Amino acid sequence: MRKIALITLAVVSLPLQAATVNIKTLNGLNGNAPTSAPTCVPADASIPGIYGQEWCFGTTYLGGTINTGTIYRIKPDGSKHTVIHSFDVMHGLTPSQQPAISKDRQHLYGTTSQGGLYGSGIIYDFSLQSGEISILASFSGPVGSTPQAPPIIVGDALYGVTGQSGTSGYGTVWTIPLSGGEITVLHSFAGGSGDVATPFGALIYNPLDKRLYGMSFAAAAHNGGGIFSVALDGSNYQLRASFDQSTGYSPQMGALLLASDGMLYGNAWSGGTDNAGTIFRFNPLNNALGAIFNYTNSTGTHPYNQLAESPSGNWLYSVSWLEGSKGAGAVLAVKRDGSSYATLLTLNEKTTGGKSQSGAAIDSSGKNILIGVSGGSQKHIGSILSIRIPANYR
Repeated sequence: MRKIALITLAVVSLPLQAATVNIKTLNGLNGNAPTSAPTCVPADASIPGIYGQEWCFGTTYLGGTINTGTIYRIKPDGSKHTVIHSFDVMHGLTPSQQPAISKDRQHLYGTTSQGGLYGSGIIYDFSLQSGEISILASFSGPVGSTPQAPPIIVGDALYGVTGQSGTSGYGTVWTIPLSGGEITVLHSFAGGSGDVATPFGALIYNPLDKRLYGMSFAAAAHNGGGIFSVALDGSNYQLRASFDQSTGYSPQMGALLLASDGMLYGNAWSGGTDNAGTIFRFNPLNNALGAIFNYTNSTGTHPYNQLAESPSGNWLYSVSWLEGSKGAGAVLAVKRDGSSYATLLTLNEKTTGGKSQSGAAIDSSGKNILIGVSGGSQKHIGSILSIRIPANYR
């Protein structure tokens, strides 16, 4: 690993035009504990079904008819929230973050962390046309178990990671055809100083080098996790970089962000100057890794999940978990070079809900950030927020 040589910049808190927020308070039957942001699908009137308008699709970890999780849809402005599926023991339970959406927009693909034939989670296909859910495969020890990360679609296959089991007990990289069948293990994590262990965040696909990238919060050279990559066929697996105190430690549930500059950005849960987490940048061309932004009590601390990039490429959006002016985290816009930031929304457990494990997602217009908040709000079981981004932070 080579660290990025960065010029130290004074991080400036910028003034903010008022950001409006719409709150969908959850009540249990319509969901509980959304630990991720939904994925938004742009409008396309040429596709049959509901797609004359933009919709966003997400999951809640709990709630629904028997409190084992839901799939929902919602408008980018936070309106028209509808539960479209409640999980049960037979078809998986406690879903793993937001689903992946098929190219034809007729299917949602995802994983659950429990349930299925062996009780260790499933890969599911939910049909938006019929409203039926199908189990593509169930996880078990040899192929991995208890996935916390959602799958991604590359070509005609799904790719993902599990956080447990596999050859060494530290999880796997797996793939399966969209049509279902057997799960193929591309890599079993070995832990120790030469590999990572127990990944919670999703993979990404980098079309520039045609490789899958991911990260984990455990093991690697400094026992704080690292960044890895692997070819789509499982060949040439590499530990590309190891996190340390200066770069940030132990990224949790988030995926890497492939930004418009070709760099990979992510949130580290701890480390940095105040041990409160960092935003880091990784160069896949030379494995250079370095922190560009350090979280503090004023920004909120310990971000759990992924970043989003503004359409202009000038801003990164993030959600912190703790601290901030109300002690429950904040939604931030951070200049991509880390030189300045603005607090778009201070989270408050009594009003918006707070202590969010969600990342930030933006709609196709780039005007709304959507997040899930798993605590607080009126029912104290979570809410889904749509935050209108002020024009000068887009």
